[in-house]
Amino acid sequence: MRTTKQKVSGVLLLLGMVLLVVGMSTDNTAFSWAAVVCVLLSLLVGGRWLRRRRR
Repeated sequence: MRTTKQKVSGVLLLLGMVLLVVGMSTDNTAFSWAAVVCVLLSLLVGGRWLRRRRR
């Protein structure tokens, strides 16, 4: 299950970056908002920013 979450997180991040480039090049805010949603979902699915750092 862990590798699946990592793959989904990577795909969402890549999709978000592509949507951001398309949104910026066409000056369309819908693509930019979709990119923000994809990147946030990538962070939530990956869960790396929610975990505490190990010392």
